[in-house]
Amino acid sequence: MTRLAEFLRRRRAAFRFATLLAASAAAVLPAQAQFSLAVSPPRFELSAKPAERVREVLELTHSDVRAGAYKLKTADWTLRPDGSVDFSDELLPGSCRPWVAIERRELSITPGRPYRFRFEVAPPADTPAVECRFAVMIEGQQPAAAPGMPIALGARIGVIVYVAVGDVAPVLELAGTAVKTIDGRPTPVLKVRNTGNAHGRLAGFLGGKDADGTALEVQAATTPIMAGETREIALVATKPGDTETAVAIRYPLSVSGKLEWGRKGSMAIEQRFAP
Repeated sequence: MTRLAEFLRRRRAAFRFATLLAASAAAVLPAQAQFSLAVSPPRFELSAKPAERVREVLELTHSDVRAGAYKLKTADWTLRPDGSVDFSDELLPGSCRPWVAIERRELSITPGRPYRFRFEVAPPADTPAVECRFAVMIEGQQPAAAPGMPIALGARIGVIVYVAVGDVAPVLELAGTAVKTIDGRPTPVLKVRNTGNAHGRLAGFLGGKDADGTALEVQAATTPIMAGETREIALVATKPGDTETAVAIRYPLSVSGKLEWGRKGSMAIEQRFAP
C-alpha cells in the first residue's frame, strides 16, 4: 500500500465533502429537459497547503418563476476514455472527500437572486503532496419533465473541483499518434502520457497542411490527462483566422509547432497523419 493510500485509509474515519449528468435508473435525461439552474463557475482549480483551509463559492441562479428546491452533496468521479465522467457516491480508493465540507445539503433558491453556495477543503497537517479531486453535485428535488417522455427524470449538475496540495504538477509527453474514427470522421489523435502527480491539459495551436497544401490551424482538445494515465487527445483542424469552425481534413495531414501544458511545460510536435 502506498504512503498516500495508507494515510487516507487512517484519516477516513476522522474526516467526513459543469458536467451535466441526468439519470433515472438507466435512463439519461435529454438535453431539452427542464432544469432551470445555472452554475458558475463550472470547474475549480485550487491550491492548498497541508493544514490550510481553502474556501470557495459557487454561484447558483434559478431561472424558473417558482422557487427551486435542490439537494447538494459531494461525489468522487472518474474520467472515461471517451472523456465522459462517471460519478460515485461511494468513496473511491484515495478519495479526499473526507477533507471537504459543504454549507448545507438542501437549499431553496428564489428566482432571479443568485445564491452563493460555500464549500471548503481542509487537508490535514501530515498530507503528502497530492492532487485532491471531487465534485459538488446539485440535484433538483422535483423531477424534471422532459418533452415527449412518459416519466419525469431526475437532473444533476456536477461541478468538478481540483485541489493541488503541496508540490504537484503534470508532466506530459507524447507517447504516439494515430488516426481514429470519432463521430464518424477520421480524426488525428495524439497519445499523451502524464508521468506527473497532477492532471494536465494541452493548449495552443499547431500549423498544419493537408493533402492539397491548404494551410490549417490545428488545436488539441482540452480534455484533462490524469496523473499516471495515457490519454488520446483529438486534434481539430480549422481555417486560419476562424478557430470556431472545424473543417474536414484531406489526408495526409502534416502538423508542426508547440503545445503548452502546466505552468512552464511545452511539447514540440512534428507529425504526419494518414488513415
